Amino acid sequence: MSSLAQPAAERPEVAVVRHPIADARNNVVGYELRFGGSIDLGDPAMDAKATSALLVDAFGDIGLEQLAGRHPAWVTIARNFLIEIGPPPVRPDRAVLQIAAYPAQDDLLAVLQQLGRSGYTIALDEYDGRDDLAPLMSLCSIVRIDVQQVGLENLPAAIAAPRMQSALLVATNVPDHATFAACRDLGFTYFQGEYFAQPRLFRRTSVATAGLGSLRRLAELTAGDVSFEDLEQIISSDVGLSLKLLRYVNSAFFALPRTVSSVREALTLLGVRTVRRWAVVMAISALPDVHDELVSLALRRARMCEMLGGSALPDERETLFTIGLFSVADALLDSPMAEVLDSLPFTEEIQLALLRREGPKGELLSSVIAYERGEFPNAPNGGVSLAGAYRAALEWADDAGRAIA
Repeated sequence: MSSLAQPAAERPEVAVVRHPIADARNNVVGYELRFGGSIDLGDPAMDAKATSALLVDAFGDIGLEQLAGRHPAWVTIARNFLIEIGPPPVRPDRAVLQIAAYPAQDDLLAVLQQLGRSGYTIALDEYDGRDDLAPLMSLCSIVRIDVQQVGLENLPAAIAAPRMQSALLVATNVPDHATFAACRDLGFTYFQGEYFAQPRLFRRTSVATAGLGSLRRLAELTAGDVSFEDLEQIISSDVGLSLKLLRYVNSAFFALPRTVSSVREALTLLGVRTVRRWAVVMAISALPDVHDELVSLALRRARMCEMLGGSALPDERETLFTIGLFSVADALLDSPMAEVLDSLPFTEEIQLALLRREGPKGELLSSVIAYERGEFPNAPNGGVSLAGAYRAALEWADDAGRAIA
């Protein structure tokens, strides 16, 4: 029986993550989709027809809209897949097809020429400056270069040939903001890597003045013994936070039966725990110079940690949510994690999980981060799968992000 004919329960679970590709201003321009488990479109050893069937399942079950939103999906395609099957089941304007950078035979060049005429964008992937790719490069309007593999000192030479044909340059595997700045100055247009979730420590070594007020507000909101009256006072004393929270509570995300017009009413209707959680999210999203993708990452990790923890206890779920949410606190505040944690009233358990990935919750956070990197580890417990938690958290975080934007 083919994969397409199998009941959903019998089909292999699709493991997929998306990695943002952004411009120099941190605006997302696309998402690279990386598949694990039974699907690897870039592996020439994979059976092309079986992979195609699983890919149809992936896009059918998950949906391209959920995976990439309104942005193009960047997908690595093995040569045998293109020759035997053709392009993946995605419209040309919704995809960028990535081809590995090594010499191509005439049959592949002919397929790529046809794809280009059909409107597909072709990207040469993992280009390192080699000089025997002229026929293939001439068909690619985008060239992706792994900056750590090539090395910063070798980049000027590596980008010479792509520049000659006016290809758009993408720096991949960018580890930090210093490397991002160097690539931007060399003329790269798009960037991909963990830099956007790292603090810009070359600019600052302590929490910036602009973030001190927000950090104090976060400290007040995350204090373990905050009461109904305390929380009402904390939120109401910040006009911007109050307005943003009320707008969010009245959005379609909550779908409440009536309009909530005050912080007290929100607390009465939703409870201290829910309002505090979302007040913390509001405060984080209001931090200076924080881009949407970083907030989305924080929300996704928070939701994944909460789901994977498998606890029905509200306090335990809240702790897991907090660990995921604050796992990017150093990037949010452009400061070392240890310094940020010194200013927040977290328990030792939360601090060890965030700072050293220690304890069961720290190990769970490590699994979540490994999965989002595309390492696809096994689930930390026998409950919800990492793949299922990632997909659910992705949809939830995107919905929440749109509501707080």
